[in-house]
Amino acid sequence: MSESPWKEIWPDDVSRRPVPHAMNVHVDEVQEQALEWARDIGIVSSEKFFQECMECGYARFSSLAYPNASLADLSLATRWTVFLFAVDVHTDETPYDSLSPEYLAFLRNMGTIVSPKANSPIEPESLKSPFGRALLELWITSRTQFKNPGWERRFSRCFHEYQSSVLWEIALRRTGEVPDYLTFSTYKLRSCVAPIGVGLVELISPTVLPDAVLDSFLMENVRLLVCDLINMVTDLGSLQREHAFEAVPNTFTSLQHTLGSTSHETVRHYTSLLQARMNTLLSIRDRIEYFYPSTCAHERHIPAAKDYIDEVILWLGGSMEFIHESHRYSPGVDVALES
Repeated sequence: MSESPWKEIWPDDVSRRPVPHAMNVHVDEVQEQALEWARDIGIVSSEKFFQECMECGYARFSSLAYPNASLADLSLATRWTVFLFAVDVHTDETPYDSLSPEYLAFLRNMGTIVSPKANSPIEPESLKSPFGRALLELWITSRTQFKNPGWERRFSRCFHEYQSSVLWEIALRRTGEVPDYLTFSTYKLRSCVAPIGVGLVELISPTVLPDAVLDSFLMENVRLLVCDLINMVTDLGSLQREHAFEAVPNTFTSLQHTLGSTSHETVRHYTSLLQARMNTLLSIRDRIEYFYPSTCAHERHIPAAKDYIDEVILWLGGSMEFIHESHRYSPGVDVALES
């Protein structure tokens, strides 16, 4: 396989920690168990997606993205990953008019299912969908395994945004309208699963930080920066993959439409945006003592804050490696530039 084009975007220190050999021994077993769970509960909606699961190796992806995960954490993270990709595939590759009432009810209730409030009303119809049952099982397992009210609140908010954006994207797809770059990229960032994936870092990371720090504008921007990088890279790497089922396939083509420019000119703009976001992320990490007063927390938490940001960057590096390895995001920018 050719060298990843994203290696030019992030510097040498933005890389994943080597996965322990002992963990590698269990990756295949974790993968098999996750796929068995997904098929039994009914979220593997097609043989095509099952083959994608086998080829992509979502357990390996989880071991790359969460290199500090225990075996139990790796198993749970892999099931979350399979579930999120299953939702993405089913929503994207099923015509709107063919989505079942149960699935649409699930889409309307995703945020409610993962609400920290035990008495939040859930439409019974949504739990008739295997996706609704899978999400409820994952949520209960995660709450039982970790018991972190702060994480539950932050994670639930990510899901509410994901739910709203997916529903808006479906509506936009029906109209066929072409939004400007800023509008498109804003909702696309929330409709991808990256914010949910990076939310799991908090559970798996050994770093302990007060909620005031994790809720701060600073840390929120760290998470948004890495999610935006993932969102932009997957869009640029899947130019051909998504043309079949979206009026505007990705933020790259939205930027090209907004600029009215050629593909090569848009690549230059897009790469500049990628580099600027990466530089901002690393600047926060490397100069956190200057940014830290914005969290209104004690300076004794600075070392732990740096460790947490490093964990998030490890997640970014692992995700980037998976993106490069996965056939899901091929053929890549070098093939699609002139299309």
